[in-house]
Amino acid sequence: MKNWYTKCRAEIEKRYGNDADLFCNLLAATSPRKQVKANWRLAERIYKSYKVGNVDLSGTLPAHRNNIMHALAGEELSGRKVIAFAKNLCGNLDVVTVDIWIMRYFGFDKLTDTIYSFIENIIKQMAAVYHMRPAEMQAELWCDIIRETGRTPKLFLAAIDNQLTFWEN
Repeated sequence: MKNWYTKCRAEIEKRYGNDADLFCNLLAATSPRKQVKANWRLAERIYKSYKVGNVDLSGTLPAHRNNIMHALAGEELSGRKVIAFAKNLCGNLDVVTVDIWIMRYFGFDKLTDTIYSFIENIIKQMAAVYHMRPAEMQAELWCDIIRETGRTPKLFLAAIDNQLTFWEN
């Protein structure tokens, strides 16, 4: 799924306009331990409740809440994966998001700072070889490992709107 982050960003900008970065940060903040569809729906519900002045945190994990509040306040998020994912969604394709799936792709079952840096560097090297941006290389690997488990990789809009043709191009 080529240009995962670029296509996702374009669609988020179309849907959220000037609030695109806010929505991207909410997606990143609510991403840990959430499947793609649940992640989008949760971020969207929080965004909508925020816009009417009553932030609804139901369904969030304790680990999400600080980052949600940071996102809503326009502050820096915390956690290496969350920060990287937010940057990727906001258009910085030189940062690498290392999540549980990418960790599994490289054969690790526990993620430490050292392992995160190791995987990040490998992906950056692979991206250079394939003339890709690091985040897009990571997205390709993410899709590969999802497929290896017998699942179909789902990207935000495909999961939400059944726009599979949008993502197949």
